[in-house]
Amino acid sequence: MAKTMADKLAGAKTLNEAFAQRVELSAERAWLTLYKRDRITDTLTFRALHEGALLWAGSLKSSGVKHGDRVVMVLPTERAFYEAYLGILFAGAAPVPAYPPVRMSRLEEYQQTLAGQIHNCDAAAVITNDRIRPLVRPAADSGEKKVPLIVADGISGPGLAAPEVVGPDALGLIQYTSGSTGNQKGVMLSHANLIANVRGFGRAIDLGEEDVAVTWLPLYHDMGLIGLMLGSIYWGLPLVATSPIDFLRRPVRWLRMISKHGGTVSAGPNFAYSLVARKAKEEDLKELDLSTWRIALCGAEPIHPSTPERFNERFAKYGLNPTTFFPAYGLAENTLAVTFSIPGEAARITSFDPDALEIEGRAIPMEEAQGGKKLVSVGEPIDTVEVAIVNKSGKKLEEGMRGDVVVKGPSLMSGYYKNEKATRSTISKDGWLSTGDLGFCLDGHYYICGRKKDMVIKAGRNYFAEDIEAAAATVEGVRPGGLCVFSVDDPEKGVEQVVLVAETPEKRDGMAEEIMKSVSAATGCRPDKVVIVEPRTVPKTSSGKIQRFKARQWYLDGSLTTREGERRTTGLWVYIKAAVKDFFAK
Repeated sequence: MAKTMADKLAGAKTLNEAFAQRVELSAERAWLTLYKRDRITDTLTFRALHEGALLWAGSLKSSGVKHGDRVVMVLPTERAFYEAYLGILFAGAAPVPAYPPVRMSRLEEYQQTLAGQIHNCDAAAVITNDRIRPLVRPAADSGEKKVPLIVADGISGPGLAAPEVVGPDALGLIQYTSGSTGNQKGVMLSHANLIANVRGFGRAIDLGEEDVAVTWLPLYHDMGLIGLMLGSIYWGLPLVATSPIDFLRRPVRWLRMISKHGGTVSAGPNFAYSLVARKAKEEDLKELDLSTWRIALCGAEPIHPSTPERFNERFAKYGLNPTTFFPAYGLAENTLAVTFSIPGEAARITSFDPDALEIEGRAIPMEEAQGGKKLVSVGEPIDTVEVAIVNKSGKKLEEGMRGDVVVKGPSLMSGYYKNEKATRSTISKDGWLSTGDLGFCLDGHYYICGRKKDMVIKAGRNYFAEDIEAAAATVEGVRPGGLCVFSVDDPEKGVEQVVLVAETPEKRDGMAEEIMKSVSAATGCRPDKVVIVEPRTVPKTSSGKIQRFKARQWYLDGSLTTREGERRTTGLWVYIKAAVKDFFAK
């Protein structure tokens, strides 16, 4: 459906220019319709958004925020976030969104994380609201220099007459990556980076002003912030929004907003599509009409092959087109989008030989009935991004060979804030960024099939395997070095489950629950299952490295607890095959 209207903001080089041009073109058009639970609480035209942003910019300036400063935002999904974000840009500063506190039981850890972000980015101010302020104050006051709080409930004029002029290379956003507290890094994105990606993904999905965007995604995450909020402003789309909390309480609200407002574009991680397909009750779906929905973008975490199948099957009778489910791949370090599926085509799902893929690094199609492992294609690179699959030496691999996924282009971050070492290890001298993911290309379509650094993803958040294992090792009786965590498919729920294997010479009642609590308290990730095994069960290479792939394989075939005598041989064999493959790949 090639219906893209002309890019009317094509001449804009910064977000400030783009937003000023957008309000000239669409001043009285409704932009935001904001829901709380099932009730509309706010509506904004493009003009009202622009005026609110200018008011914020003036307030920030009078509070001492200078050109080029960083301003941390700790706000939920409410009108103030949208206006304040643009207000920071209009003041010539850089927004740094941070997630609001959710669990009081983990408040101290949250405040430590927030304090780290505030002081790492040298924030000139922190924006919050009156309700959250007491929880944010300790983080703002924790450093040598107390950072002033600006409370959204009390700002007043006068506003700026016009947005400040900034250059394309000025910071437009610092996005802190997910992952555990100690591994968060501030991704620096310029106005030019953001503009390039927003234009690229808009063209890729044929965005036009007839589209209607619908979202529940958090505004501190790139998919919700850049994909839905900034994307809808740039391309002139109405945006219908609610909070993540309201979605999680009643997932059917997402579908109802799409039905009521004629939504055409929305997005979410794999778990969200699986959740709404499982949890929506038939009595809540009466008069639902999903026939307008054309792009149901799915990204941010591995896409389970059963998710598009079940999602399409569940909602077909409500008008959902089977081509609506739209797998995609992206990462914060490339602003947002990297590869997109093709609009109007059904998700491409192919089965591959799992042993050839995991051990030999070759993608060989194999029928599922013969043991093939299904993978979902994440499509082709958008037109502003280059993607390549390379070996450990950085040499490009031919189609069908698994390797490191690297990306390049005008959306690429300039680096991690105040972390040159991490920047150098991520971006090569010739400008290619290592995503940390493993994948391959076949027939022009890309597939993601693993992660270089062993990570697990739960509910859209990344967790380092080493951090989870270290937390479990603090439980009395657990053998240090005898721990292994991995993800497995849950066919019933259509998501990945986190499994933790722990060696101990002395089993006792309640140990599995102790481990779960320890891991949850330290990392925020509660394993779905803890398997207690005998010492020397966890498979390792001859050099002592844990083989998470092999442990996962044993767990799935039911032989994990009987493998103690086979571990050394199997580990050595995999090690030899991998060494031979690496030798010939160089």
